[in-house]
Amino acid sequence: MIAKAEKKIEYLGELKQSLITRAVTRGLNPNASLKDSGVKWIGKVPEHWETIKLSRVYSYIGSGTTPLSSQEDYYSEEGYNWLQTGDLNNGLITQTSKKITKKAIDECRMKFYPKHSVVIAMYGATIGKVGLLDLESTTNQACCVISPTQKMNPLFTFYSFMAAKKELLLASFGGGQPNISQDIIKKLRVPVPPLEEQNAIILSLKKECDTIDHIIATQKKKIAYLQELKQSLITNVVTGKIKVS
Repeated sequence: MIAKAEKKIEYLGELKQSLITRAVTRGLNPNASLKDSGVKWIGKVPEHWETIKLSRVYSYIGSGTTPLSSQEDYYSEEGYNWLQTGDLNNGLITQTSKKITKKAIDECRMKFYPKHSVVIAMYGATIGKVGLLDLESTTNQACCVISPTQKMNPLFTFYSFMAAKKELLLASFGGGQPNISQDIIKKLRVPVPPLEEQNAIILSLKKECDTIDHIIATQKKKIAYLQELKQSLITNVVTGKIKVS
Protein backbone atom coordinates (compact mmCIF):
# COMPACT_ATOMS: atom_id res chain seq x y z
CA MET A 1 0.00 0.00 0.00
CA ILE A 2 2.91 2.35 0.75
CA ALA A 3 4.49 1.64 -2.65
CA LYS A 4 1.15 2.25 -4.37
CA ALA A 5 0.74 5.62 -2.61
CA GLU A 6 4.32 6.60 -3.51
CA LYS A 7 3.67 5.77 -7.17
CA LYS A 8 0.53 7.88 -7.11
CA ILE A 9 2.49 10.84 -5.71
CA GLU A 10 5.12 10.42 -8.45
CA TYR A 11 2.42 10.34 -11.15
CA LEU A 12 0.67 13.41 -9.72
CA GLY A 13 3.98 15.30 -9.61
CA GLU A 14 4.58 14.51 -13.29
CA LEU A 15 1.00 15.51 -14.16
CA LYS A 16 1.41 18.84 -12.35
CA GLN A 17 4.68 19.55 -14.15
CA SER A 18 3.05 18.77 -17.49
CA LEU A 19 0.08 21.07 -16.77
CA ILE A 20 2.39 23.92 -15.74
CA THR A 21 4.63 23.59 -18.80
CA ARG A 22 1.70 23.48 -21.22
CA ALA A 23 -0.07 26.42 -19.58
CA VAL A 24 2.93 28.79 -19.61
CA THR A 25 3.97 27.88 -23.16
CA ARG A 26 0.62 27.36 -24.94
CA GLY A 27 -1.94 29.27 -22.86
CA LEU A 28 -5.59 28.31 -22.50
CA ASN A 29 -6.84 28.51 -26.09
CA PRO A 30 -6.31 25.11 -27.79
CA ASN A 31 -7.17 26.66 -31.17
CA ALA A 32 -4.64 29.51 -31.02
CA SER A 33 -2.35 29.91 -34.03
CA LEU A 34 1.21 28.98 -33.03
CA LYS A 35 4.71 30.05 -33.99
CA ASP A 36 8.13 28.62 -33.19
CA SER A 37 9.60 30.39 -30.14
CA GLY A 38 13.16 29.54 -31.15
CA VAL A 39 13.73 28.17 -27.64
CA LYS A 40 13.98 24.39 -27.20
CA TRP A 41 12.30 24.06 -23.80
CA ILE A 42 9.42 26.34 -24.81
CA GLY A 43 8.69 24.99 -28.30
CA LYS A 44 5.75 26.64 -30.04
CA VAL A 45 3.83 29.55 -28.51
CA PRO A 46 0.73 31.49 -29.55
CA GLU A 47 1.52 33.91 -32.38
CA HIS A 48 0.77 37.04 -30.34
CA TRP A 49 3.12 36.06 -27.47
CA GLU A 50 6.68 37.28 -27.09
CA THR A 51 9.71 35.26 -26.00
CA ILE A 52 12.14 37.49 -24.12
CA LYS A 53 15.26 37.24 -21.96
CA LEU A 54 14.35 37.54 -18.28
CA SER A 55 16.72 40.49 -17.84
CA ARG A 56 14.70 42.46 -20.41
CA VAL A 57 11.45 41.80 -18.57
CA TYR A 58 12.67 42.49 -15.02
CA SER A 59 14.71 45.56 -14.13
CA TYR A 60 16.17 44.07 -10.94
CA ILE A 61 17.53 40.54 -10.49
CA GLY A 62 19.81 40.15 -7.48
CA SER A 63 20.85 38.12 -4.46
CA GLY A 64 21.91 38.52 -0.84
CA THR A 65 24.58 37.50 1.64
CA THR A 66 25.14 35.53 4.86
CA PRO A 67 26.04 37.47 8.02
CA LEU A 68 28.83 35.79 10.01
CA SER A 69 27.28 32.88 11.92
CA SER A 70 29.88 33.37 14.67
CA GLN A 71 28.51 36.85 15.31
CA GLU A 72 25.71 36.04 17.74
CA ASP A 73 24.25 39.54 17.75
CA TYR A 74 23.57 39.20 14.01
CA TYR A 75 20.79 36.66 14.62
CA SER A 76 17.61 36.88 16.65
CA GLU A 77 14.27 35.02 16.81
CA GLU A 78 12.50 38.39 16.82
CA GLY A 79 14.55 39.92 14.00
CA TYR A 80 14.03 40.57 10.29
CA ASN A 81 13.29 37.86 7.72
CA TRP A 82 16.35 36.20 6.18
CA LEU A 83 15.58 33.70 3.42
CA GLN A 84 17.75 30.66 2.69
CA THR A 85 17.36 28.14 -0.12
CA GLY A 86 16.15 25.58 2.42
CA ASP A 87 13.06 27.76 2.90
CA LEU A 88 12.07 27.38 -0.76
CA ASN A 89 9.19 24.96 -1.22
CA ASN A 90 7.98 25.48 -4.80
CA GLY A 91 5.18 27.50 -3.28
CA LEU A 92 4.32 30.60 -1.27
CA ILE A 93 6.92 31.71 1.30
CA THR A 94 5.06 32.86 4.41
CA GLN A 95 7.95 32.65 6.90
CA THR A 96 11.72 32.19 7.09
CA SER A 97 13.50 29.68 9.33
CA LYS A 98 16.01 32.30 10.50
CA LYS A 99 15.89 36.02 11.27
CA ILE A 100 18.61 38.64 11.51
CA THR A 101 19.08 41.81 13.54
CA LYS A 102 19.22 45.47 12.57
CA LYS A 103 22.96 45.34 13.26
CA ALA A 104 23.41 42.58 10.66
CA ILE A 105 21.35 44.53 8.13
CA ASP A 106 23.41 47.70 8.62
CA GLU A 107 26.87 46.16 8.84
CA CYS A 108 26.38 43.57 6.08
CA ARG A 109 24.43 45.97 3.86
CA MET A 110 21.54 43.54 3.46
CA LYS A 111 18.96 44.29 0.79
CA PHE A 112 15.25 43.82 1.44
CA TYR A 113 13.17 42.28 -1.34
CA PRO A 114 9.46 43.10 -1.53
CA LYS A 115 6.45 40.85 -1.30
CA HIS A 116 5.67 39.07 -4.62
CA SER A 117 9.35 38.70 -5.53
CA VAL A 118 10.16 35.35 -7.16
CA VAL A 119 13.11 33.43 -5.68
CA ILE A 120 15.10 30.53 -7.15
CA ALA A 121 17.85 28.44 -5.52
CA MET A 122 21.10 28.75 -7.49
CA TYR A 123 22.99 25.89 -5.85
CA GLY A 124 22.97 23.37 -3.02
CA ALA A 125 20.57 20.52 -2.27
CA THR A 126 17.58 22.63 -3.32
CA ILE A 127 19.01 23.88 -6.65
CA GLY A 128 16.22 24.88 -9.03
CA LYS A 129 13.56 25.13 -6.33
CA VAL A 130 11.45 28.28 -6.42
CA GLY A 131 9.33 30.34 -4.08
CA LEU A 132 7.08 33.39 -4.17
CA LEU A 133 7.59 35.84 -1.31
CA ASP A 134 4.46 36.60 0.69
CA LEU A 135 6.52 38.89 2.92
CA GLU A 136 9.41 41.33 2.75
CA SER A 137 12.74 39.58 3.24
CA THR A 138 16.51 39.64 2.93
CA THR A 139 18.23 36.54 1.46
CA ASN A 140 21.47 34.62 1.47
CA GLN A 141 23.81 34.45 -1.54
CA ALA A 142 22.40 31.14 -2.84
CA CYS A 143 19.05 32.78 -3.63
CA CYS A 144 18.44 34.65 -6.85
CA VAL A 145 15.59 37.13 -6.44
CA ILE A 146 13.49 38.63 -9.21
CA SER A 147 11.77 41.78 -7.97
CA PRO A 148 8.18 42.35 -9.20
CA THR A 149 7.33 44.47 -12.21
CA GLN A 150 4.04 45.76 -13.57
CA LYS A 151 4.68 43.96 -16.86
CA MET A 152 4.40 40.48 -15.35
CA ASN A 153 2.16 38.57 -12.99
CA PRO A 154 4.74 37.20 -10.51
CA LEU A 155 2.91 33.88 -10.39
CA PHE A 156 3.36 33.51 -14.14
CA THR A 157 7.13 33.97 -13.68
CA PHE A 158 7.04 31.56 -10.73
CA TYR A 159 5.38 28.86 -12.85
CA SER A 160 7.71 29.64 -15.78
CA PHE A 161 10.68 28.80 -13.56
CA MET A 162 9.05 25.51 -12.59
CA ALA A 163 8.55 24.73 -16.28
CA ALA A 164 12.15 25.70 -17.13
CA LYS A 165 13.82 23.78 -14.28
CA LYS A 166 15.34 21.08 -16.52
CA GLU A 167 16.66 23.73 -18.89
CA LEU A 168 18.28 25.63 -16.01
CA LEU A 169 19.86 22.49 -14.58
CA LEU A 170 21.27 21.59 -18.00
CA ALA A 171 22.86 25.05 -18.16
CA SER A 172 24.33 24.74 -14.63
CA PHE A 173 28.07 24.28 -14.11
CA GLY A 174 30.36 22.82 -11.45
CA GLY A 175 31.22 19.24 -10.56
CA GLY A 176 30.30 18.21 -7.05
CA GLN A 177 27.86 21.08 -6.56
CA PRO A 178 26.15 22.31 -9.77
CA ASN A 179 25.54 26.05 -9.87
CA ILE A 180 22.92 28.13 -11.68
CA SER A 181 24.50 31.56 -11.89
CA GLN A 182 22.61 34.84 -11.96
CA ASP A 183 23.92 35.27 -15.49
CA ILE A 184 22.24 32.02 -16.58
CA ILE A 185 18.98 33.15 -15.00
CA LYS A 186 19.16 36.60 -16.59
CA LYS A 187 19.72 35.04 -20.03
CA LEU A 188 16.83 32.57 -19.66
CA ARG A 189 14.27 33.22 -22.39
CA VAL A 190 10.70 33.06 -21.15
CA PRO A 191 7.28 33.24 -22.83
CA VAL A 192 5.51 36.56 -22.23
CA PRO A 193 1.78 36.71 -23.01
CA PRO A 194 -0.23 39.94 -22.58
CA LEU A 195 -0.78 40.64 -18.86
CA GLU A 196 -4.53 40.01 -19.05
CA GLU A 197 -3.84 36.57 -20.53
CA GLN A 198 -1.20 35.85 -17.86
CA ASN A 199 -3.82 36.54 -15.18
CA ALA A 200 -6.34 34.17 -16.80
CA ILE A 201 -3.71 31.42 -17.14
CA ILE A 202 -2.75 31.78 -13.47
CA LEU A 203 -6.38 31.55 -12.29
CA SER A 204 -6.87 28.32 -14.22
CA LEU A 205 -3.46 26.82 -13.40
CA LYS A 206 -3.59 27.63 -9.69
CA LYS A 207 -6.95 25.89 -9.35
CA GLU A 208 -5.60 22.72 -11.03
CA CYS A 209 -2.34 22.76 -9.06
CA ASP A 210 -4.13 23.31 -5.74
CA THR A 211 -6.29 20.24 -6.43
CA ILE A 212 -3.24 18.10 -7.23
CA ASP A 213 -1.33 19.41 -4.19
CA HIS A 214 -4.28 18.51 -1.95
CA ILE A 215 -4.32 14.93 -3.26
CA ILE A 216 -0.53 14.64 -2.84
CA ALA A 217 -0.77 15.90 0.77
CA THR A 218 -3.48 13.30 1.48
CA GLN A 219 -1.30 10.51 0.05
CA LYS A 220 1.69 11.66 2.14
CA LYS A 221 -0.43 11.52 5.30
CA LYS A 222 -1.54 8.03 4.31
CA ILE A 223 2.09 6.92 3.87
CA ALA A 224 3.07 8.40 7.25
CA TYR A 225 0.19 6.57 8.93
CA LEU A 226 1.04 3.24 7.26
CA GLN A 227 4.72 3.57 8.16
CA GLU A 228 3.81 4.32 11.77
CA LEU A 229 1.46 1.33 11.84
CA LYS A 230 4.14 -0.92 10.34
CA GLN A 231 6.73 0.22 12.90
CA SER A 232 4.25 -0.33 15.73
CA LEU A 233 3.56 -3.90 14.57
CA ILE A 234 7.29 -4.66 14.30
CA THR A 235 7.91 -3.28 17.82
CA ASN A 236 5.04 -5.31 19.28
CA VAL A 237 6.34 -8.51 17.65
CA VAL A 238 9.93 -7.92 18.84
CA THR A 239 8.83 -7.13 22.41
CA GLY A 240 6.51 -10.14 22.52
CA LYS A 241 3.29 -8.16 22.80
CA ILE A 242 2.10 -9.91 19.66
CA LYS A 243 2.69 -13.66 19.44
CA VAL A 244 3.78 -15.04 16.09
CA SER A 245 2.95 -18.71 15.69
